[in-house]
Amino acid sequence: MRFAVLLRGLPGIGKTTTAALLRDAMSPAVRVSNDSVRYMARPRDFTDFTLDASERACFDLALSYCDSGFLSIIDGVFEDVDVLASEELRFARCGYKLFVVSLVAEMSDLIERNNVRDPLQRMDESRLRDLHARFQVAGSVLPIRGKMPEEVCDDLLDIIEEQRPQVLEPLVARDEVDVLFLRHGAADHPKGAYADLSTRGLSRRGRAEARAARRAVLRFAPDAVFSSDVAYTVETAKLATVGSGLKVEITEALRGWAFAKMMGQESRARRAELGRSVEGVLASDNDLVELPGEESYADASARVFSFFDNLTAHYGGKRVLVVGHAGPHHWLLERALGVDIRGVRCYRWDTGSFSRFTLSPERARLGGLNLSPSAVAPDLDVGAGSASMFNAWRY
Repeated sequence: MRFAVLLRGLPGIGKTTTAALLRDAMSPAVRVSNDSVRYMARPRDFTDFTLDASERACFDLALSYCDSGFLSIIDGVFEDVDVLASEELRFARCGYKLFVVSLVAEMSDLIERNNVRDPLQRMDESRLRDLHARFQVAGSVLPIRGKMPEEVCDDLLDIIEEQRPQVLEPLVARDEVDVLFLRHGAADHPKGAYADLSTRGLSRRGRAEARAARRAVLRFAPDAVFSSDVAYTVETAKLATVGSGLKVEITEALRGWAFAKMMGQESRARRAELGRSVEGVLASDNDLVELPGEESYADASARVFSFFDNLTAHYGGKRVLVVGHAGPHHWLLERALGVDIRGVRCYRWDTGSFSRFTLSPERARLGGLNLSPSAVAPDLDVGAGSASMFNAWRY
């Protein structure tokens, strides 16, 4: 598990210098200063409105850097300990340990430090006393009395080393597979024709959705990536896995249920030939339509289940990213819920969104449905996933 550091304390206590020293000692690292973020906005005051906004921005920026592989070092006063607790939880759900370290000093030391600061950085003494009176320590407490900034940094490094989180084992058993299922990005729909899946690529929006999924994929850290062989799905998989160092395994087994003989043909001609029965197919909702000479619904679902059953045999205890279509996702969801919902897709699964499953030889468990990229955490949180699942149903 990766981590970030929040260095908090009263003005003049040495947060800026210590954070810069820590950043230099732990490259690649980035310092996220609450003062710097707050100074980018107007008004530059100390109201709850501006302070709350800058603190939220600091945490968001730090998480973004964490997702890019940096150690984020946040520094500021961060007075509200309840906010810190919520941010520790948010970081944990994104797969990061947030170390909170409180630098502390006596009031006399703070006044002395404040008096030698640049006049533009100096704080009104009455406000400093007020902050000191109500400041609550949180996390690890590090006194700075009589210490040079380099000594404080060394102490901080010792705290981090003692509490540094180890790599967590997957929350799945050896015979289970943690599957993150990404729906392909929005495709470039042809006008007036049934799409040729061998050539149909992503639309501009679809490419944006695939790129937006990238950080979730890096956070999930899959051991393997599989994609259907449909052109826009392969394109999604390749865009979403940039930077992961993983090869995309392409397989026919993950194709959706489509009618090969109709590909590339004009909708008007197919309507004249097949009548109203083809309307569902042209609307990409072919659960209840079967055409002579084409793969049946039962055969298509059996093909998909053969793929997923093979995953449990070869990827036990591992994480697998699957990039595919609504049909295979629908069948896997049916297995997890233990219900038959053919022709009644009463849930949302948006393009560029994720679902989370735990597969075993006996069953499938649903961890989350229609998750946005920001909701994907490395470790399966059934409670959080269940909330996402219920939010996805449409009544």
